[in-house]
Amino acid sequence: VIVMSSIILSRITGFVRAALIPNMIPSPEEKDAFFMAFRITDLMYNLLIGGAMSSALIPTLTGYIARNEEEDGWKAVGTFVNIVFLLMVLISGFGIIFSPQIVEIMAPEFHEETKKLTAELSRILFPSVSFLMLAGLTNGILNSYQRFAAASYGPSFYNIGCALSIFFLSRYGVKTVVTGIMFSAAGYFLLQLSFAAPNLKYYKPKIYLKHPGLRKLIKLAVPSFISSSIMQINSVISTVYTGLLAVGSITAYTMANDIWQLPYGIFATGMGMAVLPSMSESIAVGRKEDYKKILEKSLKSVLMLVIPSAAGLIVLGKPVASAIYRWSEVVTHLDISKVNNILVFFSLALLSHSALAIVNRAFYAVNDTKTPLFAGTGAIIVNALLSMVFLKHTSLDASGMALAYSISSFLNIMVLVIILDRKMQGIYLGRIGIFVLKTVSASFIMGMILHLTNIFIPVDYASEFSLKSKLAEILYLMLQIAAGATAYFSLILMMKVEEAQYVLTLAVEKCRTVMKKCFRLIRK
Repeated sequence: VIVMSSIILSRITGFVRAALIPNMIPSPEEKDAFFMAFRITDLMYNLLIGGAMSSALIPTLTGYIARNEEEDGWKAVGTFVNIVFLLMVLISGFGIIFSPQIVEIMAPEFHEETKKLTAELSRILFPSVSFLMLAGLTNGILNSYQRFAAASYGPSFYNIGCALSIFFLSRYGVKTVVTGIMFSAAGYFLLQLSFAAPNLKYYKPKIYLKHPGLRKLIKLAVPSFISSSIMQINSVISTVYTGLLAVGSITAYTMANDIWQLPYGIFATGMGMAVLPSMSESIAVGRKEDYKKILEKSLKSVLMLVIPSAAGLIVLGKPVASAIYRWSEVVTHLDISKVNNILVFFSLALLSHSALAIVNRAFYAVNDTKTPLFAGTGAIIVNALLSMVFLKHTSLDASGMALAYSISSFLNIMVLVIILDRKMQGIYLGRIGIFVLKTVSASFIMGMILHLTNIFIPVDYASEFSLKSKLAEILYLMLQIAAGATAYFSLILMMKVEEAQYVLTLAVEKCRTVMKKCFRLIRK
């Protein structure tokens, strides 16, 4: 709950940042250059931080702490941190020097002026990758000590800094904006460092190459640099193909990508961050059955939330996209329609990637990073092939890239679930399957109800923008979401879904506790 609430705040501030971009940067070419520059630097960040921190550092450090070997463990962990830092500095320097060549590979169909601008923006942003890497290192340490709140609320500070940079600096040009964003990343690192300082008492700026724990960390980290970054690599492949389409396709694709990652980040990433230390600890002390129960409960809890979210995005894609991005006359209804078409196919990826967020960490907890690597590599190949087929032989446009991405992600999770089930001698797939059938059925009925509300009370997204119409649009969307959530939760309660009954019981108990405290205050 702590992690999810912090991610909600982070995503809200992130969407404020994202909504400002199309409204404050009117030029389509500048928007495409801005988004592509971020895509390039994000790949570098997620490749190292996503792989190294989640799959190598956290299980290893958690194991040392559980066995009361913290000081000795820090020799390996500190060495690993120092090596990753040096590697990140080299990669950032490489990116700054070779930005034009990287842009040529990532966006070959951009006009020459757009390519030049993208390269300049990338050069400005690359130092921020190092600051974000340092913040990620401190977050990995905080999560290992189960200090989830301190690790989770920091990204909101970074998003706020980015939003302020866009809002106040856009009048001075897009280069000034990304400079402000780079300084926001530096501030984010300093904030996280202040949180992590109490847990760094055993850290030393030394490299112990002969420590046995370092070999284990490197063995885990090398394949995980790729396996836990499959989502980013696949996204980059899709972005490259999307760059071959008309001007504005990159912007629409990025908007749709940001929308589906809102529920993914809140529910799946939050749960994955929270359960990895617990699963790692269970394996470290030999409680295999506890590990499997945590895996089952976390998978069910995530799917209970993301399955109706996916159904909601399919039906309410246009209202959601309009509510988030359409805040001025600059963003027309044509932009929203294109975003909506892409979002429909991305909604399918929400299910598979949410399960991947848990299952990948289940492999990391048992110190297996090779299996997710091999499965993820296969997904990359499938995504690249399908993207090429949809681009050349269909009229799906940018939506085809989202469909290819979703199909490859689905195949990835299916392979991993089958392997993990065999590896752990069963992970309760039968119970999980029945649970999925119930939640899908309830989500389908919820989707039909939402579809009827769209038919009977249509909203004209082609109308001219005005603050009055915008407020009415947001209010109507909130009512639709509330109605859909009520219908869905009522249905899964009727179907006797255990997780829903648990949530209801917990909510009732909390209400009773609050009421008792209120009565005590009144009596006093």
